[in-house]
Amino acid sequence: MTRDDIIKKGYDLDLSKVTINVSKVGIEGHIISDILAKKYNIQFDCADFFNLIAILGVGTLRKDMDVLLYALEDIEKNSSGKLDNNCFNLPSLSTEMVLSPREIFLSSNQDLEYISIDDASGYISAQTLVPYPPGIPILIPGERITKDICNYLKSLDLNSIRVIGQEKDKLEYLKVVKVS
Repeated sequence: MTRDDIIKKGYDLDLSKVTINVSKVGIEGHIISDILAKKYNIQFDCADFFNLIAILGVGTLRKDMDVLLYALEDIEKNSSGKLDNNCFNLPSLSTEMVLSPREIFLSSNQDLEYISIDDASGYISAQTLVPYPPGIPILIPGERITKDICNYLKSLDLNSIRVIGQEKDKLEYLKVVKVS
């Protein structure tokens, strides 16, 4: 599909960005990004579990793209195959909204506590947790935490997927409303 075909369909194409899907390589995108930086001195703007995003500038030459292609082929040649992407099996997100986010926000800290993620099922969330990627909230304040959500959050943590809203390097505890 050409740029003109894309524009005719009502979309536009940003020629300064390149997204590379690496899901068939057998290595997570953020790991490939680290390899490219350390071994080949190639920096990416963004990397997630499946993709790399490069921003090209006026100084980007054909030679630079050839080096990138060589590096990606070299990494692929030395990879094992398939990714284990179980952490992207999204749980049912039809949670029960018990309290409004406003009620949680206005509650005192005495009404909140931290509880192990293993024991959080059934509690009411007092924090927003958003895995990136994909950037869709898994929990917002006021929702009842389910066992599926706990398991999903643990799998994200095991796979080093960044969760916006987590307060420590590891996602071990969730902020919840104290049970009275």
